Amino acid sequence: MAGSLRSGGQAVLETLLAWGVRRVFTCPGSTEASFLDATLDHPDFEVVLTPHESVAVSAADGYARGTREAAVAYLHTHVGLANALANLNAARLARSPVIVLTGLKPARLQSHRGFTCVPDTGRLAEPYVKHQWQSLRTEDLPEDLNRALRLALTEPSGPVWVGLSQDLMNAACEAPVPDPARYRPQARTAADPRQVRDAARLLASARRPLLVAGAEVARHGAVAELIALSERLGAPVVNEDRRTFERPGFPTSHPHYAGLYDAKRPAVGDRDVILFAGCHCFTEFEVPGRPDVPAAARVIHLHTDAAEIGAIYGVDVGVVADERLALAQLLAEIPEPTAQDLSFHDRLASVRAEHLADRGPLPPGRAGVENVAAVADALAGLVTDDTTVVGDATTSGAILLRRLPQDPPHQHHTTSSGSLGWGMGAALGLKLAHPEREVIAVLGDGAFQFSPQALWVAARYRIEVTYVVMNNESYAAVGAALRRYGGTAAARGTYPGKDLSGIDVAAIARGYGVLARRVHHADELPAAMADARAHPGPALIEIMTDPDYLGP
Repeated sequence: MAGSLRSGGQAVLETLLAWGVRRVFTCPGSTEASFLDATLDHPDFEVVLTPHESVAVSAADGYARGTREAAVAYLHTHVGLANALANLNAARLARSPVIVLTGLKPARLQSHRGFTCVPDTGRLAEPYVKHQWQSLRTEDLPEDLNRALRLALTEPSGPVWVGLSQDLMNAACEAPVPDPARYRPQARTAADPRQVRDAARLLASARRPLLVAGAEVARHGAVAELIALSERLGAPVVNEDRRTFERPGFPTSHPHYAGLYDAKRPAVGDRDVILFAGCHCFTEFEVPGRPDVPAAARVIHLHTDAAEIGAIYGVDVGVVADERLALAQLLAEIPEPTAQDLSFHDRLASVRAEHLADRGPLPPGRAGVENVAAVADALAGLVTDDTTVVGDATTSGAILLRRLPQDPPHQHHTTSSGSLGWGMGAALGLKLAHPEREVIAVLGDGAFQFSPQALWVAARYRIEVTYVVMNNESYAAVGAALRRYGGTAAARGTYPGKDLSGIDVAAIARGYGVLARRVHHADELPAAMADARAHPGPALIEIMTDPDYLGP
């Protein structure tokens, strides 16, 4: 250890404090001792202990989403990093500025392939981060971490990985902490005026324009500008495709809102110009896939990340810019509608009517089991503008997105990563970011199984999150895949790999110290939620749903 001199661990903590970081989410081991010891001299810095690395990273992701500032997860060697990669991918897709610090064994042990040592640990993180770097000298620790924070926050933002070996952290470090004011990203990118004029010309001349709101519209605070553009054009707006949906970019109560993007819908398929604003276009799910853009439509794609423009489908106009600035520029180029132009109200009414009439492919009702649509409707009645819903329910996700209100941009968060269990930790981070808001995490029982350790964190730190677990006692997505495959399993109605029966989720929650109850009917949810809201701590409501429903 460094003795009376400042250690590398102290230098790392001082750098985080200089950037305004006041907590770390960690599942530590021996290599983190220097850093943990340094925190004792800083009572204003909180160490949030998690019993699993996936919870540490998803909580950091939720915290970064909520604050739009850097959040830190500190993991132990490649073993801990490997446990967290699925949720690190969720942070990548959400463009969350999560700093993943990983304590590594001393250099000598690394060179000898010692205990918990593998060559080039950062390569594990590389597919999921903007940048990865292992510090080489103790004197470089403040500069390396300063660079990581700057890169994570620079648009397009995203996770960054830094490896910190134990020998560097234990050694004396005299290097000063760089002044964050000189490195914190300040710039926002405006659009090229030529691209703006081309896009404005297409939109102004369109007879049936459509605006598609992506998560980046919400992340960059551009919802008001998109509303103004839709009203200027008389254009319907849909939130982006469910396969890439992370959070709403347009309020679902607005009269121009027309549901989720789906090229099969008439509201989408007959459009002549489509503006994708802050969307990821697209995530292909199966081969052969269906066309995601109507063949006759002219396409404008606006995104802060140039790599997103035309990534799979070509575009007619690509606009690389901060979504809020670019939408304001478009508004300045498009004139106010004349009285003659106001005929678009009739077109809007028909599109809105189609959306309101489309309740989606609903599960069939069966006696003795609860219908997930009824659960979604009951939850919709409990959500307020001060509620943030964290969605992590694979089979029921589409129904939840159709039924739950999404008006303020903070009202719904989910992940398109396929990382089951992400919502357990993300809900904790979002609640810590905004203690004044109610946070309800809605999960499937399959997703719950991936991160139940988050319940201990919620109980230990008295984080008032309410978990609603829809328990259909199955991995219904596996059954759905077998049904699509159309083989013997589908013919017999027997689906290997699907059954998860016999797990008492409420009992597990009580074992972690969380108030919990099991209910069987949607009409029991209001009373259960009232009890959860009155409880000074986390709560869990398990509701049993139809085990034979395999999704749309």
